[in-house]
Amino acid sequence: MKNFRKLLMLAFVATTVVFTSCSKDDSTDPTVNYPIVNFMTNTGYVKADITLTPGEEFTTGINASMNATSKEKLVKMTITRVFNNTPTIVLDSTISVEVLSYYNTYTTKTTTGVEKWIFAVTDKAGVKSEISYNITTAEAAGDIYNYEATLMGGRYNTNVGSFWSSLNNQVMFQNVAENNKNKVDFVYFYGDNSHASIHSPANEYANTEAWGSLFTNWNPRNATTFKTTNGVDWASVTDDAIIVAQATGMTLTIISDLTVGQIIAFETAATSANPGKKGLFKVMAIEGTTGTNRTIKLDIKIQK
Repeated sequence: MKNFRKLLMLAFVATTVVFTSCSKDDSTDPTVNYPIVNFMTNTGYVKADITLTPGEEFTTGINASMNATSKEKLVKMTITRVFNNTPTIVLDSTISVEVLSYYNTYTTKTTTGVEKWIFAVTDKAGVKSEISYNITTAEAAGDIYNYEATLMGGRYNTNVGSFWSSLNNQVMFQNVAENNKNKVDFVYFYGDNSHASIHSPANEYANTEAWGSLFTNWNPRNATTFKTTNGVDWASVTDDAIIVAQATGMTLTIISDLTVGQIIAFETAATSANPGKKGLFKVMAIEGTTGTNRTIKLDIKIQK
């Protein structure tokens, strides 16, 4: 009875038993006298589908009893966890009781995914009842920085820099950026055709059309990637869960024709100065009519 340290076998006959197991499959034969099994409802116990973090401890338990009609004692209890279609026996114990209660503490998988936990009891007549739930293991959401009203200028703006670093939300002028190439994550310019645009130093169109091949000899040319989003509730972005969900499958190194209110997902390149991070920015304002006064104002939310 290894790992059976918390099995309490209460040897008495229940005077009234109502079949309430909610996990029988649809093929349950109504003429068969199934044993009864239900999850314990103690506060904090896992008793239904739930999402937990990898390697997290959880407690669960069952109450079971023989069928009041057949009066066949319970002779076996098993617990099985199934991950990636591979079953693992957690408990396989021979018993001989009319009623039992069992609880124990376990640990979720250290990898993310969905694992099914199956709890079964079998009576002396060979009739089995089982209940189950799914545990989804997912990484906990991470903290974010929330940078509001980050102002960037166009190429010819002499009052506001065009180069942004996710390191401390730093906006740099060109001369500073050229001495900190590994810190530059994206750049703003306003073009006649592309209009308000955010691009990474790696984007060749911006390099040749907007900046006179400024980035050709940069090393590194950080390849921040971007993607437009739809349906993001900006106020709901309080940790990196929404950011991680949105900042996937990105290949663009430039986003052009930006409009006020638009939300863009991005991921910075990993460098010696700054690890790669995912984020979102929202366009709050696009202003200026000439090259010397053009600006864009962004609210930025990015992983810590």
